[in-house]
Amino acid sequence: MKIAKTALAFTAFLALAACANPQEQAARAAAQTQADGAECERLGFTPGTEAFANCQLKLKEIRAQEQNTQALRRAQTPPPFWGPWPGYYPHPYPYRRW
Repeated sequence: MKIAKTALAFTAFLALAACANPQEQAARAAAQTQADGAECERLGFTPGTEAFANCQLKLKEIRAQEQNTQALRRAQTPPPFWGPWPGYYPHPYPYRRW
């Protein structure tokens, strides 16, 4: 029983640690925006112009398309032979007929 409680506590800790709070999400978004600005400047666009804004928008669209493609690939990847997770069975007793 002690092992089960420890495993439950560890799982809860991992689940909470994986969550990002709003400050972390805002920091990631700011860092990405700064990186996009630096990339557009490197490409030769002048900050504050419409072309610079279009460059940033295009980079954001490309990133969204890449995320969408990755999500589609994950969805189309077949699960392993035992199912989506270890111990998965489509029916509890597939050969039991009452």
